[in-house]
Amino acid sequence: MKRPEPLHRPSISIQLHTLSFYYKWLHQHWFEVLIGLVFVHLLLAKDVKISFQFKEKAPIALAAPPPKAQQTALFETWDATKTVANTSSTTPKAQSFYNLTFILSPDYAERKGIPLHIVQEKKQVVQNYIDTYLKTAREEKAIYKIPVSITLAQGLLESNAGDSRLSKESNNHFGIKCRSKCKGCTCRNYHDDDYYDMFRVFDNPWQSYREHSILLGGSRYKHLKEYGNNYEKWAHGLKKAGYATDKKYADKLIKIIEVLRLYQYD
Repeated sequence: MKRPEPLHRPSISIQLHTLSFYYKWLHQHWFEVLIGLVFVHLLLAKDVKISFQFKEKAPIALAAPPPKAQQTALFETWDATKTVANTSSTTPKAQSFYNLTFILSPDYAERKGIPLHIVQEKKQVVQNYIDTYLKTAREEKAIYKIPVSITLAQGLLESNAGDSRLSKESNNHFGIKCRSKCKGCTCRNYHDDDYYDMFRVFDNPWQSYREHSILLGGSRYKHLKEYGNNYEKWAHGLKKAGYATDKKYADKLIKIIEVLRLYQYD
């Protein structure tokens, strides 16, 4: 029986030669090998990270849009809210208007588009003033012969239908100033025409009406009584005699009397 031949093994010289070859190749191409290893490492790391993120984060379910009818209702609600907000910021308030604005300019509200309720509110303030002081104006006419229409028209204009500071704080409805012969009078400055202008302070509105009658009975205005109940001549006479510095003072008095028909009380 024949013995098997031993396996062929490379000689030590051949092994050393092979190792030397690989060593030289690695020495020459070490940078390329390093880059390749880094690339493989990053690729493996990225795969692991992506896999991990997909496992951690569950997909977000989007809510279904509301029905079309509901969308329309929501839009209309938002639009109505916006409209109300804009209206509240642009709609004028009654306090922003002079009480006699719609008396002196009857067509102002229509031209400017002022809401009817504001016009009515202002006219009511004016009517309340007339109702309050009509009796007093009639009593003053009986004694001092001053037309009721003139007294009421001046009271309305000078006091802004009772809302001016002078009428509220000093009961002065006619812009009556302190005079040099005024003894024991209480006076107050309101920075009207001049810093030194002093206006009378009264205990009540009736005193203001009585002082107005006395003033128009003085030498400066007494000639106006010759006009009787002619309110137009009275108005121009008061302006000419210097009762007010407003150039349109007479025209304003006449307008107030005619629009409010105050002449019927004369």
